Amino acid sequence: MFVSSQKLEFTSKVIHKGIKNYKGKFALIIFLGFLAGLLGGVGIGAIIPLFSVLMGQSLEGVDMVTKTVEKIFVFFNVPFTLFFLAVFIVLLFAVKALVQFSARYVNGRVMAEFEAKLRSDLFNKTLGADWSSLLNQKSGFLERVLMNDIYLSGQILELTANLILFGTSLMMYAFIAFNISANITLLTIGFGAVLFFIFRPFYYKTRIIMREASNTEKTIAHYLSESILNSKAIKVFGVENQVAEKAQEQFEKLRDFRTKAVLYRTSVGPSFEPLGLAFAMSLFIIFHKTPGFNAISFAAVIYLVQKIFYFIEGIQGNSQKLGELVPYFQSVLDYRSLALAKKETVGGSLMFDFERRLTFDNVKFSYENGAMAVSGLNFSIKKGEMVGLIGSSGSGKTTIADLLLRLFRLDSGRITLDGVNADEIDLKSWRKKIGYVSQDIFLLNDTVENNIRFFDKSVSKKDITEAVEAANADSFVKKLSQGLNTVIGERGVKLSVGQRQRIALARALARNPEILILDEATSALDNKSELMVQRAIENLKGKVTVLAIAHRLSTVMNSDKLLVLEKGKILEEGTPGQLLKDKDSHFYKIYNIRES
Repeated sequence: MFVSSQKLEFTSKVIHKGIKNYKGKFALIIFLGFLAGLLGGVGIGAIIPLFSVLMGQSLEGVDMVTKTVEKIFVFFNVPFTLFFLAVFIVLLFAVKALVQFSARYVNGRVMAEFEAKLRSDLFNKTLGADWSSLLNQKSGFLERVLMNDIYLSGQILELTANLILFGTSLMMYAFIAFNISANITLLTIGFGAVLFFIFRPFYYKTRIIMREASNTEKTIAHYLSESILNSKAIKVFGVENQVAEKAQEQFEKLRDFRTKAVLYRTSVGPSFEPLGLAFAMSLFIIFHKTPGFNAISFAAVIYLVQKIFYFIEGIQGNSQKLGELVPYFQSVLDYRSLALAKKETVGGSLMFDFERRLTFDNVKFSYENGAMAVSGLNFSIKKGEMVGLIGSSGSGKTTIADLLLRLFRLDSGRITLDGVNADEIDLKSWRKKIGYVSQDIFLLNDTVENNIRFFDKSVSKKDITEAVEAANADSFVKKLSQGLNTVIGERGVKLSVGQRQRIALARALARNPEILILDEATSALDNKSELMVQRAIENLKGKVTVLAIAHRLSTVMNSDKLLVLEKGKILEEGTPGQLLKDKDSHFYKIYNIRES
């Protein structure tokens, strides 16, 4: 019961926030709901004088609705005849249909606006989160939250509007029915309230089931995305059946949740019709022998009772669906809170200004698992220098690149630019001046030009052309069917690995960086492609400050300085020539082992 109270409170907060943000539109929906209920109720009430006139009965002593309809006819000087009564009723229901359409349209607009704003907000918050939280992001999870959970969250507002429409219509129909027969109306509303509380436990059970279903959906989305990304390995190792079997377990788990939810949901709605009919028959048996019983009025009240039951059922059903959707909205809010908590620190207000040297001053950094990545790093890079960074796997080479890109916060020490702490420099200004090319190339299924521009509208056509030449990519780009306008396919599948790498290099150069980081940029290339990329890098010497992380020694042999890393520390430092002269140096041993 405690959990249910919490969820009920959370649901009310969601609804209150939604109504507050769209109070103008919800006020319109409330007005339209009352108007639709009034038109429908008066239309049904007008059936009484219609049949009374048809059957030649006197209108004396009839209900207030009949008298009101008669006064309307008198006011507009319209004959109170069968024909005009029929036209009046048809017009009332036609206008009611138009009002309901307007209310539904406004409702749909509210939901669409809510979804769009929430998606945009959540995606921006995700991109604004720090790199460590993005690293821990499960593939397929964000897509599921953005597309599925937000869509279902938007339905909370739609259901809220539906509840308003049902509630206002119920009030107006009850008002009309009360004026025709107060006793029957009160009994009907009381019976509906009893039913609501009888079926209330079903709603809580459904909500719990849907929370489990929501979690299972995300697990499936992650597993499917992971399986597609690793489909090559799955095929090579011949484990397709095992992977499919594991997925099948989750599919069946979700099926069971869905089945249970349907069972609880459908057990409520269909119960209303026979219960409503039994209740109407009971009313007829009780009242048909009472003095002053009017069959026409009773028929109208019974129809109104039926509509009241319909609205009660609608309120009941929408309340149940509302409870089912709360876990999805909770998932969205949890994700948003996590993204906010992990928001990236943008640093100070100074602009990037590099004239002399970049320095790592006693830098220490460890990952979330506690493993020390780099410890006591001290080195400097002069402006215009090319510095090579080599070492065994896990020695901390890529960590240094990530720290230079300010993707992680240092444990201690500092990185300075001409003596200014990097934390005092605006993060966007910092990254705008640093180009980055990694071994893992990310390319869009778009043109060569758009891949180089990469969403940055400040990159001109001239910048792109010059970058293509600087990256030694102009020779093959000119041979493409449409040159820079050639679409290169998903992840650049229509290009060779070497061509993709040079497009990635051109992307970095098009922004005219002052510092260029090459993280294993040639490790996956053949000799010819590597030579093309190396020539492009050599042409940058003296123009751009280059930090080249390399597995292949040939990539860094022309460096102004080499840093040899081991277990997160600099083992030795010097020019390639100096280190090769020292037969006891680590670089000498690596070089000769690989050359022999």
